[in-house]
Amino acid sequence: MNAPLLRRAATCCLLLAAVTAVANLGGLVLVTPGGVLPGWAVSGMLLVASLALLLISRRAAGGGSRPRRNAFTALLHRLVVFGVGLSSLTGALGDLSATYHVLEPAGPNGCRAVVREYSFLFAGSGAVYAVGPIGIGTRASTWTTDDGYEPVADGSYQLRWEAGSGTLRLMGGIDPVWPRAHEVTCG
Repeated sequence: MNAPLLRRAATCCLLLAAVTAVANLGGLVLVTPGGVLPGWAVSGMLLVASLALLLISRRAAGGGSRPRRNAFTALLHRLVVFGVGLSSLTGALGDLSATYHVLEPAGPNGCRAVVREYSFLFAGSGAVYAVGPIGIGTRASTWTTDDGYEPVADGSYQLRWEAGSGTLRLMGGIDPVWPRAHEVTCG
């Protein structure tokens, strides 16, 4: 095995993990045919791949012969690994009781609406993402609910598409939802 090539691949995976972790802070999700992958999961998988490639490259190099890096590069590498790991961990903890839903019907040009709902004790919240044909979704709008109510999981919503955008209307019943109407536009 080519140890320098494996180290470069590990560095590329780590850089992609860092970019994905930053994108996750901006509220991005990835939609695959199997469901929704939150940004923290993608960055976590890339971090694990990077660390695995780094271990394989060390074994391929004979175990003890590691290339020397200057102190700044080594510190920067460790900080990026720590930052991506912390971002993935906090994202996973924040998603413990969250549910994701890909809503039907799809809009024009393959535009989809994806919802993340979260509830804890007597409070709830949600976000709708506009997902284009390539599967990357950006946060379009958010809402809060009373008593931990999850309107989409309960089926209390209506999604209508027009030429360029869609409107998601949430019905609260006895548990209020603020705001009720949300525009979904794919760029």
